[in-house]
Amino acid sequence: MLFVPIVIIKMCLTGGAVYGALTVAENSKIRSKVTHSLTKIDNYYQKLIQKHFDPLFTTQKRNQQVIEFSGKYSKEEKDINRRLGLAVVNTGLAISGSIFYSPLLIGSGVMTLYIVTPILFRYLKIFIREKRIAYRLIGSASVLLNYLAGFYVIGSLILTVVFFAFKLAARTEEYARKSLVDIFELQPPSSVWILVNGVEVELPFSQLQVGDIIVLNAGQTVPVDGYIVQGTALIDQHILTGESQPIEKTEHDKVFASTLLLTGRLQVCVEKTGSSTVAMQVGKILSSATNYHSSWVARSEHIADKTVFPLLSMASLAWLTLGSASAVTIFNSGLGSIMFLSGPLNMLSYLSIASHNGILVKDGRSLETLHTVDTVVFDKTGTLTLEQPEVVRVYTYSHWTESQVLTYAAIAEYRQSHPIAKAILHAATQRTLDYLPPDEANYEIGFGIRVICQDEVVHVGSARFMAQEHISVPTQILEQQQYCQQEGSSLVIVALKRQVIGAIELQAQLRPEVTTLISQLHKRGLKLCILSGDHTEPTRHLAKRLNIDNFFAEVLPEGKAKIIKELQQQGHKVCFVGDGINDAIALHQADVSISMRGATTIATDSASIVLVNHSLQTIEHLFDISNKFHANQNRSLLFAFAPGSILITGVFLFHFGMPIALVTYTVGLTAALGNALYPLLKFNRQLSSSKESDV
Repeated sequence: MLFVPIVIIKMCLTGGAVYGALTVAENSKIRSKVTHSLTKIDNYYQKLIQKHFDPLFTTQKRNQQVIEFSGKYSKEEKDINRRLGLAVVNTGLAISGSIFYSPLLIGSGVMTLYIVTPILFRYLKIFIREKRIAYRLIGSASVLLNYLAGFYVIGSLILTVVFFAFKLAARTEEYARKSLVDIFELQPPSSVWILVNGVEVELPFSQLQVGDIIVLNAGQTVPVDGYIVQGTALIDQHILTGESQPIEKTEHDKVFASTLLLTGRLQVCVEKTGSSTVAMQVGKILSSATNYHSSWVARSEHIADKTVFPLLSMASLAWLTLGSASAVTIFNSGLGSIMFLSGPLNMLSYLSIASHNGILVKDGRSLETLHTVDTVVFDKTGTLTLEQPEVVRVYTYSHWTESQVLTYAAIAEYRQSHPIAKAILHAATQRTLDYLPPDEANYEIGFGIRVICQDEVVHVGSARFMAQEHISVPTQILEQQQYCQQEGSSLVIVALKRQVIGAIELQAQLRPEVTTLISQLHKRGLKLCILSGDHTEPTRHLAKRLNIDNFFAEVLPEGKAKIIKELQQQGHKVCFVGDGINDAIALHQADVSISMRGATTIATDSASIVLVNHSLQTIEHLFDISNKFHANQNRSLLFAFAPGSILITGVFLFHFGMPIALVTYTVGLTAALGNALYPLLKFNRQLSSSKESDV
């Protein structure tokens, strides 16, 4: 008989469980639908802000540049956008409650708490952790004080102004960047071939040990750091050094992981593997450097923070001597808050002006810092010089002419894509030389190319390549090679039928605007340096050619950042200009970092400033803009603090109240915002006048 009740109880329990599960599932579906709907609404709202609100603070041209190089809103700015919208709605509630229906003030108070509370807690945590009071905390607290004192409309208006200021500050923050791809991170092979008692044996890469001898062939990526024990090769080290010209390597020379073996065959003694290689160390540094500038605070916000203690002191004194109304009046003096609002707007004006000069300043704080820069460091290849060198002279031997030497060199390099080949082919085209494609082409071990054209063998390459091919190089060509090396250029020897017929001198091709820019920067009293992964002599020659103060050659990526750090430790403010993967760490380390459009993605992601029009000449405009911004920011200080100081003095001497506080705040805010917007308005008028005159 007990069986039946037990079954019934079990059925009830099972039914309850099923019902509960169904209820939970139903609630889960409802929550999922609600979340999905809210997400869609929020996405629409964020797009609306980006399309219609953000352009109010900048020009269309800058907005396009920002979208191209920056990406989407950060999580923090999305939250500010939402709370700014709620603050505007809350102002409407407070006004309606004060004039028409007083119960609406309760809704306004609840909404104010919802908007302000997260900000208060966030900056209270900062106060506890860092022992400093940020102005954002005081600005948020002043809203609640106004509500407690019964100034509902004023409190709601201040809340809107506070979040408007937060929005402006967010617009001048470093824009959301694409995540840095760890380009240096080597994907090791599953296995490698090593020498064991003179026999090649396949070994899993994970079992490779320091001291092993690995065998590498043309086309393979070097998976370790080590030195060559046997063989010669041509190695592309562009990813580490930035130099487009492959490097000749032979016994006892160092090789590095992630570089590419173009030609030849090597036996390499392993010195470092895995995470200890140079390439992996670079990747780690890049990863840790991603947030290098996150602790920076914009100057306007820093100044506003400095006003917190005086403001609290004056308000406390007023509360003790004159009462709570006077304390609230001092809180509404605008001391600090006007600068907090006008500073970002002033910066945005100059960021828009910069964009019209072909400069995208992604992190506005770099525009502030540029004013203090005293040292500019340039990467060499791809920045000061173009990757493709240029033919500066053709040397002839015996009865051969320059045109014949260049023609045979062009035949040999006909289908090649490396920079030297492009330079030779370009020179041949400029001289309108006719040449046929070769019948057969072979790269030899290391340092040159051998082709057959109409049964004639042509060799083009270095002196070492000629020696390997048993081709005798005349003494005068060897002497010329030594001279070229001293002058920072390189010599490519040309032989026909195993007889040298001449040589071609190639030199780094300067960007056309570089000479003028260097002269202008010298006039500003700036110290100039070159950082290069290239050899010492070419770098020394370029520094001498451009009259640049100092240079550092044969520097790997980590070394570039180290040199910049050493300059900073010596008291210098450093601006680094680079364009390559190998420059990423140095770009992070520098006080101000500049890259050019068309540079590698990792360089434009790492740089705080991008030269959109591909020209270094805009760096001169950038310094002008920074100096003007600094001067205008100082004027904003006067407009920001004078009215508030007058009001605080008036509270103690003449018992000024809230009406006068509103007047002085309005006067100060209008003057500061007018000063912040004036440069952009003036620039737009000049731009319109220029367009009209062109028409």
